Amino acid sequence: MAVLVTIRGRLRDDPEAIRQIHDGVTSATKEKAIQAGDISHRVYLNPQDGLDFLGIDEWKSAEAVQAFSANPQIQEFFSQMFEGAPEVTIWEGSGWNEW
Repeated sequence: MAVLVTIRGRLRDDPEAIRQIHDGVTSATKEKAIQAGDISHRVYLNPQDGLDFLGIDEWKSAEAVQAFSANPQIQEFFSQMFEGAPEVTIWEGSGWNEW
């Protein structure tokens, strides 16, 4: 069953500088992430505070995202992007009505 992963954190630098880091790393790792089970990757910034980051990914399973994010290169990537460790939460479908 697919899971939704939220990544919430505070950017450590100007959003445009962090964008260059993010886009470079995600471009280089996109195929590996897809092969590991990443279905989609969306990124949002709070319009009232451009350093407030929210990432939302859909993964094929919780195990897949945990294995991928345990990679030391991914941990290094997060340390380049965020002040401290971001809050990463895995969400499972509820089975409730949706639209």
